Amino acid sequence: MGQGGSGTTYAVQHLEINETFALKCLSLNWVNDWKVVELFEREAKILSQLNHPAISRYHEYFYIDTSNRSFYIAQQQAPGKSLAAMMETFV
Repeated sequence: MGQGGSGTTYAVQHLEINETFALKCLSLNWVNDWKVVELFEREAKILSQLNHPAISRYHEYFYIDTSNRSFYIAQQQAPGKSLAAMMETFV
């Protein structure tokens, strides 16, 4: 879906419950400063406390240890167009 300063976001399908999620990933390979990890974890904590119809529903925060540790935030995928797709209509 996109890439930014604190990770990459993927559209994923949960096969057991047949639901689409936005999965934001932060790999330690991409981190030059531990503050980025701290902010990512803070984002997950804040999202877990929010409950509003205009905010995508938080699902889960987790990490996976492979050759490097990767952190993930799973949220309900919001319907609609990306900002990049919307901007194409103005060009």
